[in-house]
Amino acid sequence: MKRNQTKLIIAGVVILLIGAIVGLSTTKKDVSKPTNVKHVTYKPINLSVNATSAVVIDAKTGQVLGVKNADKQVSIASQTKMLTAYGVLQGIKSGKIKWTTKVPITSKSDLSDQDSHLFSHIAVKAGDKLSVKELYDVMFANSANDAAFALGEFMTPKGKTTQQALQMWAKSLHLTGSQWYNSAGQVNGDAFENQIKSAPKTAANHATAKQLAMIAKADLALDPTLRKLSEKLTVSYHLTPSYVVTDKTDYWQLMTQTMPKLSNPNKLVIEGLKTGSTPESGAAFTGIIKDQNGHEFITVVNGAGDYMDEKTRYQATLDVVNEVLAKKQGHTFTSNQTIQNIKFKALKKTEVPVKLAETKTFWTSKKTQLKLSNLSVNTKLAKLNKNQTIGYISPALDAQYLPYTSKTDKQLIVKSGVKGTQANWFVRLWRNLF
Repeated sequence: MKRNQTKLIIAGVVILLIGAIVGLSTTKKDVSKPTNVKHVTYKPINLSVNATSAVVIDAKTGQVLGVKNADKQVSIASQTKMLTAYGVLQGIKSGKIKWTTKVPITSKSDLSDQDSHLFSHIAVKAGDKLSVKELYDVMFANSANDAAFALGEFMTPKGKTTQQALQMWAKSLHLTGSQWYNSAGQVNGDAFENQIKSAPKTAANHATAKQLAMIAKADLALDPTLRKLSEKLTVSYHLTPSYVVTDKTDYWQLMTQTMPKLSNPNKLVIEGLKTGSTPESGAAFTGIIKDQNGHEFITVVNGAGDYMDEKTRYQATLDVVNEVLAKKQGHTFTSNQTIQNIKFKALKKTEVPVKLAETKTFWTSKKTQLKLSNLSVNTKLAKLNKNQTIGYISPALDAQYLPYTSKTDKQLIVKSGVKGTQANWFVRLWRNLF
């Protein structure tokens, strides 16, 4: 009888040892949920701006802060050029082109005979060659239609039309229901050789305010220097290797002529991005806006006044951000901030303090506390370096984000606060047992 009891005890120990050993080799994600963390809900405010549609989002996270008809398809005019830029930036990213690559000006992009007040263009004609970077810069800084036509044609894959290329880029960004005819945003009848003959002359590119914000966010992710480009007061390009043309930009017009006339009590900074102006679209603007606390927003206003109005679109842009700031508050979590009362068991049950690896702001109603929750890390770590990225943590927030916003945009990267090495097998075995 005693012999059988001994065998049972030995068998039990063996089972425990096998379980412990299996526990040592299993790869899991350790998810820590701090107790008593209450989730708060944020609903975008309904913007009161006098515009056809509008949206305000947090530029870094994609959190939707304010809306007005934000899912309504509207004519977008030259805001189209942001999608053309996306095609260029994808070409740069893939290595198919370089910023220095020369782009030929063909008859399809030669607008030299057109009135530049009606159809914005630069001083190029068929046969000229400019670099990708030069055309990209003037397309944003001066809304040059010939630059957009040239880049759209140049980036169109062999065997496809530019319209098909635009539709392909729109599909990759999940811009469902949007319509695309040409790379400059001209109404089809005013697109010259880029006109789609099978479409009505009144056909125009359409997208929603949210979709324009999605394009802007994607462009900024691929090219963070857009912030600086949009603030340039002059822009230059080479007609010949020794002949450089320098023009004042739309931003120069904004800063010197328009901004002094605007009401701006919170001293918001318009970093610029892309206007849109046709009789069909009215005055439109997709902007990057900063407040005095460093919060960055992407804004879209469509149909904010007559298409020739250079004041109303910018005043509407300031107004929608001010409306958000008046009703909501930002909670900024900063890089290197220690996450209190949360530790994850890395190195097989060794507790390690956690710090944030990035700075992000999440928004709630006024006088609302926002805490962090749902820490998720990979615990299969034999060695740990200080400041090593180890996982993600989420705000305890239920909010709306732009469609197809990545999960990581809604979270914060976390890193280890210490350096450590996995304990020896005996210590790890003991920890798994007890």
